[in-house]
Amino acid sequence: MNKPVEFDPASHPGLEWSVASYSHLDDKVECFAVADAGNDLVALANINNDGAVITGTRGELRKLRDAFVSGQYDHLIGA
Repeated sequence: MNKPVEFDPASHPGLEWSVASYSHLDDKVECFAVADAGNDLVALANINNDGAVITGTRGELRKLRDAFVSGQYDHLIGA
């Protein structure tokens, strides 16, 4: 489940951002935000740094998700 979040980076104005429902810690968002950026693109942003926004196609993000799920990046996230 995702939750809408107020986030309006200058580089990507007007998008409807959301975060994972489990990304809140003590009423502070500690996560990445995602938004539909149009043209088959998804925007991914560090919620604590409005200058850190990247976009990728849905297919590119599926491949990244699959890599995380398969454990390819466990060494980076301390899993």
